[in-house]
Amino acid sequence: MKDLGLHRFEQRKATIGTVLDHLGEVRLVDSGREKRGRLLRLELHAPGHGLPVQGTFIYAEWYRRVAQGWRLTRYQYDYLDRRLGGRLGYHWHTLTRRSAAYHAHCEQVLGTPTVQHYRSYEVDLLEAHEEFVRRYAADEPIDCSGLRPLI
Repeated sequence: MKDLGLHRFEQRKATIGTVLDHLGEVRLVDSGREKRGRLLRLELHAPGHGLPVQGTFIYAEWYRRVAQGWRLTRYQYDYLDRRLGGRLGYHWHTLTRRSAAYHAHCEQVLGTPTVQHYRSYEVDLLEAHEEFVRRYAADEPIDCSGLRPLI
Protein backbone atom coordinates (compact mmCIF):
# COMPACT_ATOMS: atom_id res chain seq x y z
CA MET A 1 0.00 0.00 0.00
CA LYS A 2 1.21 3.48 -0.82
CA ASP A 3 1.70 6.12 1.83
CA LEU A 4 -1.58 7.82 2.68
CA GLY A 5 -1.92 11.58 2.96
CA LEU A 6 -4.28 12.89 5.63
CA HIS A 7 -7.24 13.16 3.23
CA ARG A 8 -6.71 9.65 1.76
CA PHE A 9 -6.32 8.21 5.26
CA GLU A 10 -9.64 9.73 6.35
CA GLN A 11 -11.30 8.53 3.12
CA ARG A 12 -10.02 4.99 3.72
CA LYS A 13 -11.25 5.04 7.31
CA ALA A 14 -14.71 6.27 6.24
CA THR A 15 -14.99 3.71 3.41
CA ILE A 16 -14.02 0.81 5.68
CA GLY A 17 -16.46 1.98 8.36
CA THR A 18 -19.29 2.18 5.82
CA VAL A 19 -18.56 -1.29 4.39
CA LEU A 20 -18.46 -2.87 7.85
CA ASP A 21 -21.56 -1.04 9.07
CA HIS A 22 -23.77 -2.96 6.62
CA LEU A 23 -23.15 -6.21 8.50
CA GLY A 24 -23.62 -5.25 12.14
CA GLU A 25 -22.39 -3.04 14.98
CA VAL A 26 -19.00 -1.41 14.41
CA ARG A 27 -16.65 0.06 16.99
CA LEU A 28 -13.86 2.22 15.54
CA VAL A 29 -10.79 3.48 17.41
CA ASP A 30 -8.35 5.87 15.72
CA SER A 31 -5.58 6.66 18.18
CA GLY A 32 -2.31 8.49 17.80
CA ARG A 33 -3.16 10.86 14.96
CA GLU A 34 -1.10 13.57 16.67
CA LYS A 35 1.85 11.25 17.38
CA ARG A 36 4.50 9.37 15.38
CA GLY A 37 2.52 6.16 15.42
CA ARG A 38 -1.16 5.63 14.75
CA LEU A 39 -3.51 2.70 15.32
CA LEU A 40 -6.73 2.22 13.39
CA ARG A 41 -8.82 -0.55 14.98
CA LEU A 42 -12.28 -1.64 13.91
CA GLU A 43 -14.32 -4.34 15.57
CA LEU A 44 -17.53 -5.60 14.01
CA HIS A 45 -20.07 -7.81 15.79
CA ALA A 46 -22.54 -9.43 13.43
CA PRO A 47 -25.42 -9.31 13.21
CA GLY A 48 -25.44 -6.99 16.23
CA HIS A 49 -28.31 -4.73 17.21
CA GLY A 50 -29.27 -6.86 20.22
CA LEU A 51 -29.11 -10.21 18.44
CA PRO A 52 -26.68 -12.94 19.52
CA VAL A 53 -23.24 -12.42 17.98
CA GLN A 54 -22.59 -14.93 15.21
CA GLY A 55 -19.28 -13.53 13.96
CA THR A 56 -16.66 -11.08 15.17
CA PHE A 57 -14.43 -9.28 12.69
CA ILE A 58 -11.38 -7.48 14.12
CA TYR A 59 -9.18 -5.26 11.98
CA ALA A 60 -6.13 -3.43 13.30
CA GLU A 61 -3.64 -1.39 11.26
CA TRP A 62 -0.57 0.37 12.63
CA TYR A 63 0.88 3.37 10.81
CA ARG A 64 4.02 5.47 11.12
CA ARG A 65 4.08 9.17 10.31
CA VAL A 66 6.11 9.99 7.19
CA ALA A 67 6.55 13.21 5.21
CA GLN A 68 3.62 12.30 2.90
CA GLY A 69 1.27 11.36 5.75
CA TRP A 70 0.97 7.79 7.05
CA ARG A 71 2.73 4.53 6.13
CA LEU A 72 1.23 1.15 7.03
CA THR A 73 3.79 -0.78 9.10
CA ARG A 74 1.81 -3.83 10.24
CA TYR A 75 -1.70 -5.24 10.42
CA GLN A 76 -3.89 -7.93 11.96
CA TYR A 77 -7.18 -8.94 10.35
CA ASP A 78 -9.18 -11.66 12.10
CA TYR A 79 -12.53 -13.38 11.76
CA LEU A 80 -13.90 -15.32 14.73
CA ASP A 81 -16.78 -17.67 13.97
CA ARG A 82 -18.95 -17.51 17.10
CA ARG A 83 -21.53 -20.07 15.82
CA LEU A 84 -19.33 -22.98 14.82
CA GLY A 85 -16.08 -21.97 16.50
CA GLY A 86 -12.89 -21.26 14.63
CA ARG A 87 -10.69 -18.40 13.55
CA LEU A 88 -9.06 -17.18 10.36
CA GLY A 89 -6.64 -14.29 10.36
CA TYR A 90 -4.23 -12.52 8.05
CA HIS A 91 -1.35 -10.75 9.76
CA TRP A 92 1.75 -8.77 8.89
CA HIS A 93 4.10 -8.17 11.80
CA THR A 94 7.39 -9.25 13.29
CA LEU A 95 7.66 -12.88 14.30
CA THR A 96 10.13 -14.17 16.86
CA ARG A 97 13.64 -13.12 15.75
CA ARG A 98 12.50 -12.51 12.19
CA SER A 99 11.69 -9.49 10.15
CA ALA A 100 8.03 -8.67 9.54
CA ALA A 101 6.30 -11.51 7.73
CA TYR A 102 2.94 -11.96 6.08
CA HIS A 103 1.27 -14.99 7.59
CA ALA A 104 -2.11 -16.50 8.37
CA HIS A 105 -3.66 -17.96 11.48
CA CYS A 106 -6.27 -20.68 11.21
CA GLU A 107 -8.06 -22.55 13.97
CA GLN A 108 -10.81 -25.00 13.19
CA VAL A 109 -11.63 -24.98 16.89
CA LEU A 110 -11.27 -21.52 18.42
CA GLY A 111 -8.30 -21.35 20.76
CA THR A 112 -6.63 -24.57 19.59
CA PRO A 113 -4.28 -23.92 16.66
CA THR A 114 -2.66 -27.01 15.16
CA VAL A 115 -0.01 -24.86 13.46
CA GLN A 116 1.18 -21.53 14.87
CA HIS A 117 1.58 -19.69 11.54
CA TYR A 118 0.63 -20.47 7.96
CA ARG A 119 2.10 -19.04 4.76
CA SER A 120 0.36 -16.00 3.38
CA TYR A 121 0.88 -12.87 1.31
CA GLU A 122 -0.02 -9.19 1.53
CA VAL A 123 -3.77 -8.75 1.97
CA ASP A 124 -5.72 -5.50 2.02
CA LEU A 125 -8.28 -5.03 4.79
CA LEU A 126 -11.19 -4.92 2.35
CA GLU A 127 -9.96 -8.09 0.60
CA ALA A 128 -9.76 -9.88 3.94
CA HIS A 129 -13.21 -8.61 4.90
CA GLU A 130 -14.69 -9.87 1.63
CA GLU A 131 -13.31 -13.35 2.29
CA PHE A 132 -14.42 -13.32 5.92
CA VAL A 133 -17.96 -12.26 4.97
CA ARG A 134 -18.18 -15.12 2.44
CA ARG A 135 -17.22 -17.56 5.18
CA TYR A 136 -19.67 -15.96 7.61
CA ALA A 137 -22.53 -16.17 5.09
CA ALA A 138 -21.70 -19.77 4.07
CA ASP A 139 -22.42 -21.06 7.58
CA GLU A 140 -19.69 -23.70 7.19
CA PRO A 141 -16.86 -24.41 9.63
CA ILE A 142 -13.47 -22.84 9.01
CA ASP A 143 -11.26 -25.26 7.09
CA CYS A 144 -7.48 -25.02 7.45
CA SER A 145 -6.64 -28.04 5.28
CA GLY A 146 -5.52 -26.02 2.23
CA LEU A 147 -3.00 -23.90 4.15
CA ARG A 148 0.74 -24.61 4.37
CA PRO A 149 2.76 -24.07 7.54
CA LEU A 150 5.18 -21.14 7.63
CA ILE A 151 8.64 -22.58 8.17
